[in-house]
Amino acid sequence: MNFKRKKQKKETGITLVALVVTIVVLLILAGITISYVFSDNSIFNRANEAKFKARWSTYKEQTDMYTTWKIASTMNNNVNGINAGETLKELIEIEADVDIKVEDVNTAISDIINNLEKQDERYAVVYHGELCYVLDDHNRDGERDAKWCLEIGIPVLELKRPSGTDNKKGDYEYVNGVYMNTPKLDMGFNKNYTRYVNENENGVMEPGNWIFSKAEEDWYDYNNGKWANIVTENKGIECYYTWIPRYCFKLNSSSQRADVKLIDINNNYKDPYTEEVTTWEELEKQGYQVPEAFEFGEEGSKQQLPGYWAMKYNLGESPTPSTIYYDMKVTRGVITITNVQVNNGDSIVKYGIYLNSELQEETNSVVGKTFRLENMRSGDNVVNITGYNSQGEMVGSYTRVYASSAINLPDTTGFNPNTTFYVLYDENDNEHSTIPISDPIPVGWYNYDEAEWANIVTRNNGGEVYYTWIPRYEFVLEPNEQRSEVKFILGTQGGTGANREGVTQGYQVPEAFKFNGQEISGYWAMKYNVGDVNTAVFNAEVVTSSSSTITVQGVTGTGVKAGQVYNYYINKEKRDKNTKPYKTTNNATEQVTFEGLTTGVEYTILVEIRNSNGGYVGSIVKQITIIEPNKPDLTGFNPDCTYYVLYDNNGNETIGEKITNDGSNMPNNWYDYSKQKWANIVTQNNGTKTYFTWIPRYEFKLDQQKQRSDVKFVKGTEGATDSNRTGITQDYQIPEAFKFNGQEISGYWAMKYNVGG
Repeated sequence: MNFKRKKQKKETGITLVALVVTIVVLLILAGITISYVFSDNSIFNRANEAKFKARWSTYKEQTDMYTTWKIASTMNNNVNGINAGETLKELIEIEADVDIKVEDVNTAISDIINNLEKQDERYAVVYHGELCYVLDDHNRDGERDAKWCLEIGIPVLELKRPSGTDNKKGDYEYVNGVYMNTPKLDMGFNKNYTRYVNENENGVMEPGNWIFSKAEEDWYDYNNGKWANIVTENKGIECYYTWIPRYCFKLNSSSQRADVKLIDINNNYKDPYTEEVTTWEELEKQGYQVPEAFEFGEEGSKQQLPGYWAMKYNLGESPTPSTIYYDMKVTRGVITITNVQVNNGDSIVKYGIYLNSELQEETNSVVGKTFRLENMRSGDNVVNITGYNSQGEMVGSYTRVYASSAINLPDTTGFNPNTTFYVLYDENDNEHSTIPISDPIPVGWYNYDEAEWANIVTRNNGGEVYYTWIPRYEFVLEPNEQRSEVKFILGTQGGTGANREGVTQGYQVPEAFKFNGQEISGYWAMKYNVGDVNTAVFNAEVVTSSSSTITVQGVTGTGVKAGQVYNYYINKEKRDKNTKPYKTTNNATEQVTFEGLTTGVEYTILVEIRNSNGGYVGSIVKQITIIEPNKPDLTGFNPDCTYYVLYDNNGNETIGEKITNDGSNMPNNWYDYSKQKWANIVTQNNGTKTYFTWIPRYEFKLDQQKQRSDVKFVKGTEGATDSNRTGITQDYQIPEAFKFNGQEISGYWAMKYNVGG
């Protein structure tokens, strides 16, 4: 039996070079794979991006639908009140760039977005009716997600927490090597008037940021005996406080020293090294006690405090004026500080000018200087001037808050809407007052935030009376009772007590806001009169030229000067929204005609006079209705001996045709009452001529001087409905001559004179 020997293969191993090459190739392939899977442009990342954008696009659609529904259901286009999301409240609390208050976040996010996933709850808010993404600095994917949101049209709000001590609620937490209740600043102190105080290495107490911002990292260190200090200011009077965190203590009889432990609100102690908690039951057995100062209230209802602020000392006394005082106004987004006063400031070597806790300027002198602060933020703005001595200690301070004003809107009822005008001022302080209050409120009429108050002017017979709207406010007097702090209040709040207390503690509402026993929302204060009501500085005769035209015969009066400009407006028809005059001329005597008007409509004609520099000089306001006078009644005359009388422009007389009793043959140019061309006739009998003029029915009003009257023709036999013969226009009268044999008449023929006889 033959056996074939199986040929044995030679065994070989991988060489080191081949191994290295293999590993390198594998690493390259692995790198390519990992890069392809996890890079920004990877399949994995693109899938995440697609899911994220789809999800947030759905949120945006739901938000847009909700906002549209809200506007339609409330008939209000203002979306500023549509705000939702708990994180939006955090943005407000850290003074982020949002111009609302916490109470304005009054809608649940689930009412707007019904499928908001848990992973997105913290980052989705609705601000002014628009979905926004919140970029939280604690979110490691925040920058990426914010970028994706911007790409699909979703705005980003940044939640960036300032550095420094964060907790202001008195919570028990680990700080600088100890567990303690942190300083409580979320209530009890006005954040705009309270500042952190830092103790430097020389033991000098230096004022720091205001408590609406973050404190410095080393504001306090209880583990090393550095306590938290603040200073509050009230009209220039400073008061310092030190935070005493809740603690328990036990006296050591041998060393005569106390063993102190910082404890939480339940009196438990947490060891900072072992994290071991010792309960109050155990501490009490060891002989520890809690001071009574950490309890507040009556027996049976005592409240446990996490700590308390102990007053250290006051600087200054309340009856004396503040060390520093200044006036402040805001114009066009710029805060201007003027009239800086310093009392007993000999030790002050440096002044700091602050806006919202940020130093704007340092100077060694403030008296007589003006400071401009331009970096305003939305909402309240805190302005401060602090005086420092040579050691850096605060020896004087005064804080004022510029708050956006919500005022009661000016009430113009009671003013004639056609002869009362909005008053506005341009950047050169030139007056503009050609828009009647019957028009919508013009843009820029007032801005109480910037000391631009609402003004109106009434005009009548050459006189002008200016008024300023004083919206309801409350005030408190300064300590020296020579200055006051004012706050506007809405509606008719306050004024309910015997002392007319306002809605803010210590404030009062002035008596001027109580009229006839009723609280009022504001009032119009008369500023001044322009011109004596008995003397017309400017005047003009305004007449109807026909059934469709009004003519101003020219401007007269003592105020007419060379170089003046005359702007003519007709306000009834709102020509060009009253932004441009109907006509402008440099000639005071020029006749100006308004054409294309309607019979029976009352028109208000305004002539505005300005000087050569554009400054306002004066105005004339006339109201006139195009009413054709009652036609002459010729029924009582003998047509065989009665003739029309005509006059040309030079006053030359012409005897015309004989009349007809129905007036059917009246000459076209017989009369034109708008041009003082009256209807005349003449009767000729036995060589005697008797002239008559037709007086159509009219009403009149005497001015205060009673040397001239304003006359208006009336239709038919209107007016004269009472014993005083009152006209159809307020304050006008009908002459007695238009009553004959107990009957009202449409006009009468007045005998002019006789010729011959």
